[in-house]
Amino acid sequence: MPVPVPSASASLVVQSCARLLAALPESLDPGVTRRQVTGDGTRTAAWGDPAVTLECGVDRPTRAEPPTELGPPDRTELVAFTTRDVGAGTRWTTSNRAVTVAVTVPDAYDAQVLTELLDPLLDTLPAPSPAPGS
Repeated sequence: MPVPVPSASASLVVQSCARLLAALPESLDPGVTRRQVTGDGTRTAAWGDPAVTLECGVDRPTRAEPPTELGPPDRTELVAFTTRDVGAGTRWTTSNRAVTVAVTVPDAYDAQVLTELLDPLLDTLPAPSPAPGS
């Protein structure tokens, strides 16, 4: 059962999201390239059409569910995600980073597009600090 992680401070969110967005790849798969976003470009990114979207600094999901863990083949650290069906796709939300990120993958794509995001997530978003007394 995952341990609840406290919400990140506003300054940690701003700094972490800026580092993450700068580290994101230009493409997730052949033909799934980064595109302009509308709205808050300091916390969001998109690729392809229909768009795979990434939102940085989102609220943690309220329901507890077993995470799906994914990791780059050359690393031991994993990114844990909770998943939720959102109709025309799946929303993957990190559960083991100090700043929470959600990636919505439309049904038109395989979840494999997430693999290009794993290194930037691990490199730029710290793991949460343990709760006092843990």
